[in-house]
Amino acid sequence: MKRFFTLCLSALVVLAAACSSQNDQALEASGAPVDAAFSIEPAEPVAGQPITFSVKVTQEGKPVDDAREVSFEWWKDGQEKHETIPAKLVADGVYTAQQTISEPGSYFVYYHVTARDFHNMQKTPFTVKAAASADHAATGHADGGHEHGKAAADKAHAASGVDFHLMPPDELKAQTEAAMVVHLLKDNQPFAEGTVKFEFWTGDEVKHSFVDAKETSPGQYEGRLSFPASGEYTLKVHLEKGDVHDHKDFTVTVK
Repeated sequence: MKRFFTLCLSALVVLAAACSSQNDQALEASGAPVDAAFSIEPAEPVAGQPITFSVKVTQEGKPVDDAREVSFEWWKDGQEKHETIPAKLVADGVYTAQQTISEPGSYFVYYHVTARDFHNMQKTPFTVKAAASADHAATGHADGGHEHGKAAADKAHAASGVDFHLMPPDELKAQTEAAMVVHLLKDNQPFAEGTVKFEFWTGDEVKHSFVDAKETSPGQYEGRLSFPASGEYTLKVHLEKGDVHDHKDFTVTVK
C-alpha cells in the first residue's frame, strides 16, 4: 500500500510539472505581450547609498521567469556616458539590480527586458539627493558643471529627442552575417516609420560599408550585417524622417 501511495504521488508531481510546462509554452506561443512594471527603492535615493532598480515582468498576469535578458541603463542628465548593469531574478517575475551613485543630481534610467520574442524598454527620471554631510558649496559646483555639460551635449547633438538603443547579438563573428537591431523611442513611445541605415568601419578606414535597416515592429529596425574581419568597429546608426536627421555612434567588437 505504501509503495502504491508513493507511485501515485510521484505520478501527480510529474503530471503537475508537465501541465505547468505546457501552460508556459502556451503563453509563449499565444503572442500575448510581455508587460513590465518598474520601481526604484528608495523612492528618494541619496548619494553614496545603494539604489535598487526593479522590474516585474508578466505575461497575461503571470510572472515571466525565463526572460532572455533584463538590464538597467542609467546616466546623469546631460552626460553622454551611460552605464548598463544586468539584473537578476529574485522572485516570481521580479528582476533587480543594485547601483550606488556618488554624485547628486538628475538622472534617467531605462529598463530593458527581452523575453519571449518581445523587447520592452521605458525611460524613467529620478533624482539623487546629496547626503546630509555633503558640502553645499561642492554640490553647487557640481551642479554648475552639470549645466555646462548639458549645454555642450545639447549643442553637439541634433535636438531630435529620439533615443537610440542598439541591441547587437551576443557574439559577432567575422564574415558571418548577423542581425543588428536598434530601438528608437521618443517620449517613451516607439519612433516608427523612419528611414534607418547602418554605417560601419574600423580604424581609419576610408571605405565605409552601409546597410539599410527594415522596420520589423514599431520603432524596431533590423539590418543584416557582415563584418569582413575581427576587431573593433564604429557602428553609426542614421535616422531620417521628415525634418528629423539624426545619428548615433556605437562601438562593437567582432571576433
